[in-house]
Amino acid sequence: MTCVNGTGELMLLVLLSQSILQDTGFWWINIIAQFKVELRIKVNKLGLSYVLIMRTAFAWLIITFVLVAFSYASEKPRVITLEGEIVEGEIESISANGLVNIKDQDFPLDGLRSIIPGKRSETADLSEGKVILICGSEFSASGIKLLEEEVVFESPGIGKVELPIDAVRAFRFGKLKRGSRFQKGLLGWEAAKKVDSIFISGGAELQEVDGLIEEIDGNFLVFDRDQKLQTVPLPRAYGVVLASPLLKEDQRPSCVLSLLGGTRVKANIESYDGKMVEITIVENVKMNVPWKWVKRIGLKSARLEYLSDLDVIKEEVRPVITFRRPWQRDLTVTGLPIKIKDQIYDRGLGFTSGTYVTFPNEGPYDLFIAEIGIDDDALGRGDCEFVVRGGSKELFRKRVRGGESAQLIKVDITGHDQVTLEVDPGEDLDIADHADWADACFLQTSK
Repeated sequence: MTCVNGTGELMLLVLLSQSILQDTGFWWINIIAQFKVELRIKVNKLGLSYVLIMRTAFAWLIITFVLVAFSYASEKPRVITLEGEIVEGEIESISANGLVNIKDQDFPLDGLRSIIPGKRSETADLSEGKVILICGSEFSASGIKLLEEEVVFESPGIGKVELPIDAVRAFRFGKLKRGSRFQKGLLGWEAAKKVDSIFISGGAELQEVDGLIEEIDGNFLVFDRDQKLQTVPLPRAYGVVLASPLLKEDQRPSCVLSLLGGTRVKANIESYDGKMVEITIVENVKMNVPWKWVKRIGLKSARLEYLSDLDVIKEEVRPVITFRRPWQRDLTVTGLPIKIKDQIYDRGLGFTSGTYVTFPNEGPYDLFIAEIGIDDDALGRGDCEFVVRGGSKELFRKRVRGGESAQLIKVDITGHDQVTLEVDPGEDLDIADHADWADACFLQTSK
């Protein structure tokens, strides 16, 4: 390979250095040796100066470190009100009557959209599986057992959890892989069956068997099939979906706590004393969660209406070059939970470029709020424009690219009885434009 001098060679060095940094996935001092090996291999293949590329690569390493450090420092504790106002400061306490104290100010829980305790250093999820509850909570879990109608497991940051079997919707013995057949089936599962569904691994495909779970003892899964007990070694038990139906949205707790380690708990907050937050989940089960494990708390209020709950007036999908995909309620366009920069959202809308949906504004709502971004499913790709219209009038337009953090938007919709959301393609047409309107809602402001 022949290299040009000057700017062209410098750009090649920069791109090569960035490529190596991305490919190796290393972390600072512990991986420098690995990095040098990877770098020398690529340099030898291209016939470039090893010393020059090392300097360039480590310059990018230092820049990346500074940017990461800055992002951690700038992620301050804060609350976001329903109207989108951001109030920074340490969350001192949450009282039993639902008042959040921050900077000597009290905010009612039902007047907030989010509580962010501050930047947390993400903890790897080393648990063996997942326990999903009928309210939609997902616990990272190890040592899952079912003994005498009680489910017991260990969850990172929480410790030992004990729940009645009626509170549990499903088990996954292993990681709950995003986009897996089991997860997609779980998301769309209908509660029409009177028996449990047991998934057994082995062979090219999962085997699905109907039965009633009797026991999980840490080594075996035992279930009743046609009045005969069947035993499956736990390593072969892929997962179980129980007959217990999911609760309807209005029956679920009002808060969602996203924790380090991958747990997401839907619960009602009882109190917070500066160290521990006490919560109540389904079946009146109470537990305490260390505040240092809480990444984010999402809340809901009677003053807002999620667009995913509304009937639509008009909808249209006009793809440019990709296949036509229908828009989704409370999921990204691929049919998975909405996820932007590792933050998962329970509510929202999933679009592709070329999607236009008109919603009625029939309540006393004067503000449209959402967190917009391109879903993590796009793997950093995507380039599109989010547009909000009131009737024929354009009220908002914002260009968004893949890999960016979600952006909170507030659009005044006063006087508009119809609101249209649309996504227009950017530079790459509609390729990978998995556009999310996370937590999209109409709000009645307090004014």
